[in-house]
Amino acid sequence: MKAPDSVWQFIERRRVLVTLGVVIGLASAILLWGAIENAYLDYWYYPKGKSADPGLYIYPELRYTIFDAVLSLWCIDGLIFSLMSFRSARYGNTSTLARRTLSLYFALLAVLLLGGISMIVVRSHGY
Repeated sequence: MKAPDSVWQFIERRRVLVTLGVVIGLASAILLWGAIENAYLDYWYYPKGKSADPGLYIYPELRYTIFDAVLSLWCIDGLIFSLMSFRSARYGNTSTLARRTLSLYFALLAVLLLGGISMIVVRSHGY
């Protein structure tokens, strides 16, 4: 599905492009830091600390691991778009790669929202 040209004309304005780059970049950096810290604690620190008793620590379920992986990809894509938006604002033209990166950013956001909602529904049914 292709966005109308008027949407891209609005996004290509320098102020909008820089604002989008700052907002998406800051949100992505903060969320990526949290995801990396959470992964470090869940998959490295806690298992090492509780390695004396093998049955004491249980790794997170696979659905949470997949969600964290998609969240990390979404954050990395947001940081890439942020850099590309600043580059596009500086040189005055928006590349097709920046457009694709922004489209992928919103597609991954939809996947995260649907995945999060489905995880809540599955959990409420006792699985």
